[in-house]
Amino acid sequence: MSAATQTAPTLAAAPARGALSVRWLIGARQDLAWFICPALVCYLMYALVAWRLVPVYVLLTAWLVVGDTPHVFGTLTRTYFDREERRGRGRLLWGSLLLLGVGPALVAAGQGAAFIMLVGLWSHLHQIKQHYGFAVLYKKKNADLRGADNALDQLFMRFGFGFPIADFLMRQAWVVKRLPESLTATLPSLRTALLYLTLAVALVWLARQAQRLCAGPALNVPKCLLLLAALPLHWLVLLSPATPQNIAVVVGVLSPFHTLQYHRLVWFHNRKYTRDDSARERHGAAALVNRRLLYYAAFVLGVSLCYHAVRLGAGRAGGRGWFWTEMLLAFMLGHLLVHFYLDSKIWRVRRDPSVGSALALEDGRPAVAAPPAGAR
Repeated sequence: MSAATQTAPTLAAAPARGALSVRWLIGARQDLAWFICPALVCYLMYALVAWRLVPVYVLLTAWLVVGDTPHVFGTLTRTYFDREERRGRGRLLWGSLLLLGVGPALVAAGQGAAFIMLVGLWSHLHQIKQHYGFAVLYKKKNADLRGADNALDQLFMRFGFGFPIADFLMRQAWVVKRLPESLTATLPSLRTALLYLTLAVALVWLARQAQRLCAGPALNVPKCLLLLAALPLHWLVLLSPATPQNIAVVVGVLSPFHTLQYHRLVWFHNRKYTRDDSARERHGAAALVNRRLLYYAAFVLGVSLCYHAVRLGAGRAGGRGWFWTEMLLAFMLGHLLVHFYLDSKIWRVRRDPSVGSALALEDGRPAVAAPPAGAR
């Protein structure tokens, strides 16, 4: 999910009362387990990479196949597989497929490395946008939609997530050598100024949360827990000298937080496909794939395994240096761009009330978790 929810939803919410507002999207256990605590998995992966306990390639490849790629294909279960979505968003869905051609076009132009950088940087931005999107969902759920707080939250997240990646890029030789010499000389001063500005914004934000805790309006606990889990993680992974200076490794180490959040949110959203007997007729294949958790998991994992089998087979058959192999692999990576772009459009609660309805955001009460798939 991206910052598609970045504009505060206008759906009505009951105002929170008391010093603390603790309203979850699904429920306390589910939200903590899937939307906040997955940061611990990232810390574990960081430790394994930083201390070289497991080869980086092996660790990230295993996670890519069984976790990250399946979440990308999870988007299919609520877009291309949904008859109503195809009818209502046809231009968006089919037009997005043009992004599959970006990679081959750049490879043909001799810019294959630039394409890889594009995928890596967009992937990182995509992760940040999802954290912001979840923060806004919690703001909606907890009636935390005051204009000044919205602006301060947005500023805090922009600087809090922005400084680590900006600092990381300023330390990359492939970035620095592409900058004008006059700008390169100012990078240390620019970094220092950006750091102080980030810390100043953070202090203002913390002071506002303390004020809310003491004098109201009620402190939004789930939002604060989410940011407490996400921001230090990004600072550690991007700023630590123990992290390999490779954007692909950074994205891979941070991805479990993003991936596990996304799988759970998609599955919660997709419960709408089982709420009435007409779902199969209205939604088509989406209703079948999402009928049970086992079906959903088998689909996204199965497609991931097939995808990587084809990718690996193509690489071995043609050889990595062969032009047409590079073109094919670039084309296959295009599904990531399609996912990033679609995700920035399909979770816009304000513009699409059906999303808010599926996520039970119509009121301030906690959503009722659906029964386990096996119980259906």
